[in-house]
Amino acid sequence: MEILLAEEAGFCFGVKRAIESAMETARNSDVPVYTLGPIIHNPQVVKKLDEKGVKVIDFLDEIEEGVVIIRSHGVSPDVINMARERGLTVVDATCPFVKKAQKVAKSLVDEGYQTIIFGDPEHPEVKGIYGSTEGRAYVVNNIDQLHSLELGNKIGFVAQTTKSPESYRDLIASIIEKAKEIKVHNTICNTTEIRQRSARELAGKVDLMFVIGGYNSANTKRLVEICLETGTPTYHIETAADINKQWLKNKEKIGITAGASTPEWLIKEVIEAMSEEKKDLQLDENITKEGVVDGTETTENTAEVNNDSPAGENNLNEQMDYSIAELKRGQIVKGTVSQIKEDGVYVDVNYKTDGFIPLRELTYKEFTDPHEVVELNEEIDVVVLTLEDSEGNMILSKKRADYEKAWERIMDAYENNKVIEAEVTKVVKGGLVADVGLRGFIPASHVDIGFVENLDEYVGKTLRLKVIEVERDKNNVVLSAREVLEEEKEREKEKTLANLEAGQTVKGKITKIVDFGAFVDLGGIEGLLHISEMSWGRIGHPSELFVEGQEIEVKVLSVDKEEERISLGYKQLLPDPWEEFLKKHYEGEVISGTVTKVVDFGAFVEVEKGVEGLIHISQLSHRHVKTPDEVVSEGDQVQVKILNIDEEHKRVGLSIKELQEKPVVKTPVKTEVKKEEESSGGITIRELVGDIFNTDTEE
Repeated sequence: MEILLAEEAGFCFGVKRAIESAMETARNSDVPVYTLGPIIHNPQVVKKLDEKGVKVIDFLDEIEEGVVIIRSHGVSPDVINMARERGLTVVDATCPFVKKAQKVAKSLVDEGYQTIIFGDPEHPEVKGIYGSTEGRAYVVNNIDQLHSLELGNKIGFVAQTTKSPESYRDLIASIIEKAKEIKVHNTICNTTEIRQRSARELAGKVDLMFVIGGYNSANTKRLVEICLETGTPTYHIETAADINKQWLKNKEKIGITAGASTPEWLIKEVIEAMSEEKKDLQLDENITKEGVVDGTETTENTAEVNNDSPAGENNLNEQMDYSIAELKRGQIVKGTVSQIKEDGVYVDVNYKTDGFIPLRELTYKEFTDPHEVVELNEEIDVVVLTLEDSEGNMILSKKRADYEKAWERIMDAYENNKVIEAEVTKVVKGGLVADVGLRGFIPASHVDIGFVENLDEYVGKTLRLKVIEVERDKNNVVLSAREVLEEEKEREKEKTLANLEAGQTVKGKITKIVDFGAFVDLGGIEGLLHISEMSWGRIGHPSELFVEGQEIEVKVLSVDKEEERISLGYKQLLPDPWEEFLKKHYEGEVISGTVTKVVDFGAFVEVEKGVEGLIHISQLSHRHVKTPDEVVSEGDQVQVKILNIDEEHKRVGLSIKELQEKPVVKTPVKTEVKKEEESSGGITIRELVGDIFNTDTEE
């Protein structure tokens, strides 16, 4: 019989964190410790916590004093406030992914979006997310429920962290064309997606699937559904006692996965129960692990520090049996550097002997001399790797303590949306690597607000960053400088927009030049400087006057704060050429100009810089003109007479015809000749005296 364990099975980060928090609180508390509701959906774990003094309550009214642990599912903010008002100590073990969903939901509501929470309305996590919106959101569990709502123009979506990504995408797709604006936040835990994908893949390879987890666990139920969809026989069990041996008959390959609330020791018990040679079964030798986790060395180090060995040596069951000692393996303690040697550093940790830090455990950074890392008598944090090695030495690690502190800083920044600073160390495929006490990755799309052509320019620079994704089990930290810049820009935009009024003269920077104008950054928000507002004269393209990056002064022509549209002018800050024209010219004056444009009804002539007059087609010539280009062309230098000046509408009427001599019109005179004369054969009077009645003369 071959047993295959899914790549992602058992405790997720949030659940593990909550249980560790509960255990730590129980060890250090002098007052009763409670969890508001079962800390996870696993009765076996809840029972073991109860044995350690961590009791479950359903309502705050059940207790008068003590410590209340908020489980990984989270609660509404008003519940936490109520607990504190009652004088209870609150330990918030809400999963960071759930806390993020709560913040996102509240943000959407505050921004005016009709906020939809995709999840089970009876699930405690969803109740907490809903509570964070002060009851202003809507909860739907399927497409039909969504379509039953009267949807607005602006819709925002968040999802229960354990929901299927496919079902979330289907939900959004069902209304994508119905709303004017949709904002979707992917609040589904990435571990959930990996867990579901690996369960589906494994189910397709085996003859039988077991899904281990509490019967009330939503994510475990979903795993069962996914495995059944492959056609493989699948059983949902809580413990090894639930297994019917008849299920195992004639099965060569058995797959196992587990919900996020299932501890390793329960998984191990199930595997042992299925083995005919239980006593000889060694977990590491008989379980084939599907998939490989990146960062093996770092992951193993982390597991060791956290008493979380992949082989199950330090599982939850054993953690609960630990007694408090002065020093133990995996503990982080403070010590003082007592000696610095070529091969390592000795540290006094108030133990029977000084501990030793080998060079490989001093720091993850490159160095040539230990003095570059620590100083004599410096107080440092170290992790106890072993109390006594084969030579009786206590081995310590500063590198792993720094790693733990770095993770604490990262998780604090992630959970509380804090900004951290980090130096960029190198360029890698798809982005940058930053030093945050461990390896942090900045995707290229998150380096700046716009596209970054040359990432090499950022190496060595210190950036202000936000943590947007964490996977501790894979040593994965994703950072974003763009989110910091966007938030700063948004704050700057709100401030600028609040103080901006039509008629103001402001400074700005040209960010982009287009055919119809230029966009000017006024401080977090851009205004449009239209080509018609750039110059009093005619220009062919904005690039004739400006370049991108140029700083200029502009006048605010109009502000639409609701639509965030700003119209700007540049020529308004320049002398008005019309006023100068009026001072120098008058009707009847003959002046020179340049033809700037020929149109069907005439031609425009620039008579002063920025001032154009119109020669109507009727004023081009005394003769009949079909089209103006018979007389003038663009670029021609012409003399014109000012016919009229319209000061109110800033118009000038011009004429070329008025400068030309009017031609003399020939009028022919007709004479009558008697028919008798024309028909007679003799000489006519016209022939005798000539055409004496013609008064026209030759010119």
